Amino acid sequence: MKTLITRADDCASSRAANLAIARAADAGFIKNVSVMAAGRYVDEAAQLLAKRKDICFGMHMTLNAEWDNVRWGPVSLKAQVPSLVDKDGYFHQDPAWFTENRPAVEEIIAELNAQLDKLARAGFTISYVDSHMRPERYVEGLPQELDRWIAEKGLINHNFFYNRLPQNDDFASVPGLFEQVLARLGDGQYFFLSHPAVYSQEMAACGNAKVDGEQLARGRDREADFLASPDTLAICERCGFRPIRYDEAVPL
Repeated sequence: MKTLITRADDCASSRAANLAIARAADAGFIKNVSVMAAGRYVDEAAQLLAKRKDICFGMHMTLNAEWDNVRWGPVSLKAQVPSLVDKDGYFHQDPAWFTENRPAVEEIIAELNAQLDKLARAGFTISYVDSHMRPERYVEGLPQELDRWIAEKGLINHNFFYNRLPQNDDFASVPGLFEQVLARLGDGQYFFLSHPAVYSQEMAACGNAKVDGEQLARGRDREADFLASPDTLAICERCGFRPIRYDEAVPL
């Protein structure tokens, strides 16, 4: 009666993320992995994870690249999606840019098809779709088009499963908090989100005006340790929670 959809985002965005997510999958707590087709390390992620039958894989729809020094762009040819890229051919950093610079929705759908095809070619069986930085919030009509596209592809829509755990972002840094939160929750289906990555200079090179790269790398490394710890899964069991996949979950 108590279930927890456990998801790790940004797979394929870096080697650090790939390694951390593989460790978390081995530990048994993470059951859903969202893969960025626009990331530089899709093939490496596929070698580490794609054959696993215990993990539900999703497409982490990516239309933005938030860091100053680590950038990514479209899977499509840049000339095919000009409203999605900056002068250097990368995705724009902040999705709010779309508020004043509306992208062509048909270009977004073309890019989504390209991203889904790339993940399939790499060997991933994609079951659900979620979005990186939620750019759909800033483009009128895009949420409806995304819902239509996801349904057309026969995939699970992430929007129907958000009942996020309280204080989700603090579990890795505050000892004992995860168990305290789970212990006071009643029956139901809840959602847990994470962005793990092992500490590396690769991660420390990320960052922007709002996020310090070194702090980001340290924080994501703490998340990686939390997800890989056997204590995390043991806490779920003590509190009567079972981590589940999206394809086991019930839309809310």
